[in-house]
Amino acid sequence: MTDRNHRQQLDAAVRAFNQAERTEFMLTTASRWLGLDGPTYLLGDVRAKALFEDIYGRHWVDAYLAVESLTGIGNRNPALMEGYRQTAVDIREACDLWVYADTRGKWNAIMTPIEDLAAAWGYPPAVRLPDGNWARTWLDMPERTDEQELAWIAHGGHPTPLRALDI
Repeated sequence: MTDRNHRQQLDAAVRAFNQAERTEFMLTTASRWLGLDGPTYLLGDVRAKALFEDIYGRHWVDAYLAVESLTGIGNRNPALMEGYRQTAVDIREACDLWVYADTRGKWNAIMTPIEDLAAAWGYPPAVRLPDGNWARTWLDMPERTDEQELAWIAHGGHPTPLRALDI
């Protein structure tokens, strides 16, 4: 078996895993998958990507990605970041979603409605940005700040590899 065949098998297994996890999440939350190009919100100083929409029209975001974005705007205090993570986990409707991506490996996304996350963090209501705006997804490099990711994209980097479109 060639390296290419191994990669194709691995990609198929990853797609199947992610699809099964998304399906379970959608059944649990009565939501639908918007994809990685869903609406982008401004939550305080943080951009958050809505990945699901439930039957009530609420958009769900990965709170842990939002916390990751917080670290890029000067909040590097580990205890403070852990406080933000714990606040997200404590949201009544917070729901686990396991995702596999090349950039992160197996990732425990803590999904929550954007309005609930804003309220839990004591932020004003999130503001929806025009379509096409960037926000961190599971495909972005966790070690890069949002500013670094945006600069990379501005200089020709492609934030979503084609083979990852069906994550």
